[in-house]
Amino acid sequence: MANTVLYPGDTIGVIGNSANAAMLVTTARKMGLRVGAYGPDETSEALQLADFKAVGTRKDHDKLQHFAESCAAIVYDSEQVSTDVVKFLSQYTRIPQGTDMLEMMQDRLLERAFFEQLNVNIAPYATIINLDDVYQSVNSIGYPCVLKPIQKEWSHGRELVIKTQTDIAKAAGLLDWGTYILESQIAYDREYSIIVARDQDGNQQDFPITETASVSDRPVKTWVPAQVDDAVASEIHRIANEVAKHVSYVGVFEVSFYLTSSGTIYVKKIVPAPSETGYIFDASATVNEFEQHLRAIAGLPLATPEILTPAVTAAFTTDQLSAIRTQWQLKSNWHFTFYHLKKQASDEVMGHISVQGETVKTILDQLDDTGIWNTPAES
Repeated sequence: MANTVLYPGDTIGVIGNSANAAMLVTTARKMGLRVGAYGPDETSEALQLADFKAVGTRKDHDKLQHFAESCAAIVYDSEQVSTDVVKFLSQYTRIPQGTDMLEMMQDRLLERAFFEQLNVNIAPYATIINLDDVYQSVNSIGYPCVLKPIQKEWSHGRELVIKTQTDIAKAAGLLDWGTYILESQIAYDREYSIIVARDQDGNQQDFPITETASVSDRPVKTWVPAQVDDAVASEIHRIANEVAKHVSYVGVFEVSFYLTSSGTIYVKKIVPAPSETGYIFDASATVNEFEQHLRAIAGLPLATPEILTPAVTAAFTTDQLSAIRTQWQLKSNWHFTFYHLKKQASDEVMGHISVQGETVKTILDQLDDTGIWNTPAES
């Protein structure tokens, strides 16, 4: 791919509705780029912060075309962006992230086929069409396991954890929605992620490995430096490099892993966009994931990420806001980020704190002492 450079004053577009969209807009503007944002809500943070905004839905083809023609390149903010929209926009402007990786990671069967092609460990799974498939597959998958729709966008409220045979009957109504996978729940000791940047020529830079504590499969705390064995770190980097070699993608992406007590590494998922675990580098490193993402998109040389200080990020929900407010005047080393997302449910993430300190353990102990995040001690 020819290296196409964006210079200060050139126009870049941002699409998507996650917290990442606003962070991409502000970072691009700081780099001197003119920024447009497209979305259905003109009051959203990203559209409010952009130099110009285009209000429309994923089906407004005239508006999408006009937006694309106004931008030298477009970036998408998360794995939830419609591949149909990205494919449509790519007819009229450059979208360096492309659609291949996005499409693959939105479909659990395509995702697993990709992992199998790379010959990496993934949780045992089976394709499920009807209830009989569940009864037959659970013998080889084992308990506990999770029933998930193959299209990730339909996951909310349509997943089922199966702990015993009596739970299987609850799957009958879910299977009316389409094809599912039944996946083993891996018993793991630690969870790691690595953010990888890939430029237009296929060169890559890995961020330092992060360690994460998740609740209901969502990262709640992330920290660096990670406590990780050299052999495990080497394998994480090797797998990340294999992923980068086999995708047509420009920008940053995340590969996350489970590590079992026996030392086995399983690939959990890939996020073809800036990710929540990458927020840690804003507080701890020489470059953050949003600048590195835009450096790759704009044809700049990739920076070398290096850790400057131990740090932890912790996400907080609307339910936890009162407890966060209590800490507002108490914690000199807490840095607050609010996402300003609209219509948030009580259990949805509305922001995160970034905390720096002498060691990861002292920071985690400080967070545990507040009682806000009642997860077990992680380090």
